[in-house]
Amino acid sequence: MRFLNFFNIMNSTTTFQPVPDGWFHIAPHGTFPHPTSALQVIDAEACEAMLGTFNEEARRPNFPGLLVDFDHASHDPAQPTTAAGWIGGLEHRGDGLYAQIRWSDLGHQALTGGRYRLASPVWNRADCDQWTAAATDGREVMHLRPRRLDRLALTNDPNLPGLMPLSNRREKVEGKKEKGPTSGTDSVEPTFSLNPLPLHLQNMNLRTEIIQQLHLPGTAGVPEMVEALRAQTAELAALRNRCAQFAEAQVESDLERFADVITNRDVVRAQLLANRDGTLALLNALRAPEIPAPLHQPRLHRPNLHLLSPLAPEPDSAAARKVANRARQLQSQLKIGHHAAFRMAEGEAMEAETA
Repeated sequence: MRFLNFFNIMNSTTTFQPVPDGWFHIAPHGTFPHPTSALQVIDAEACEAMLGTFNEEARRPNFPGLLVDFDHASHDPAQPTTAAGWIGGLEHRGDGLYAQIRWSDLGHQALTGGRYRLASPVWNRADCDQWTAAATDGREVMHLRPRRLDRLALTNDPNLPGLMPLSNRREKVEGKKEKGPTSGTDSVEPTFSLNPLPLHLQNMNLRTEIIQQLHLPGTAGVPEMVEALRAQTAELAALRNRCAQFAEAQVESDLERFADVITNRDVVRAQLLANRDGTLALLNALRAPEIPAPLHQPRLHRPNLHLLSPLAPEPDSAAARKVANRARQLQSQLKIGHHAAFRMAEGEAMEAETA
């Protein structure tokens, strides 16, 4: 008799019943470690943000829903992207984020056959708020708050506690009555995974980086970002036009400056626009060198040997005053410079002495 009971148990047909309303708990509230040593913060702000981005994407034409795959196979280009189901709605409830999932034939078989019972939400690191803060042990660690759900995966290798199973076991043994869904004793530890990114993006919060570069407030949304990008694009185009106009004016000035050695202005203009420094060096080399001025010009700097001679007679102070007074008169009458008036006064004095 004991052998027959063991045989019946070993050959019993086991099925698993998904939750009847089609809403599955996919992200609990809490702070959870990730294998990358980061802490994932799934709070009300994160759930509301993921709900908002999903609703925004769902309003786009031909939105198919978010993919539910098997064991994150869609992240591997070598693996097929077979759908286990599609997320058609999200809700934020008191214990976390829920997803309304429409299962494919393979997904339904995997759940009811017990092949998969656990879920693994996926978000990209670039879609997370990131900051460094102290953990409970005092270490400074990276904190991540997701703002967009990328996809979901069925898995049997979770690392995060807190979710109800996607399906509960229902056994049917010959001669036995079916049991309904089991109580919450089947603990679930769904895994959270960060979508792998290129190395240069792994430590960058793309949304925060864009907001900082555009000098926008932290609450800015996509419309504000788009408008700021358009304004910067227009400003950049205006600056480029101004630079082009300045370059043209500079080239015209260079052409005039070297007109004596230029034979084809169009060719030289193109060369100046392409490589101004090199073209100017060539034009300077084509010019004949200027003849330097002599270091000594005796005619211009001949010393007054008469004044330096020790035998020169002492100047007549009375005659000098007379010449100076006459020079002032001539300067006032003739409206001429002091030097010219003084020379005329000297000439008159010399004529008077000769006479």
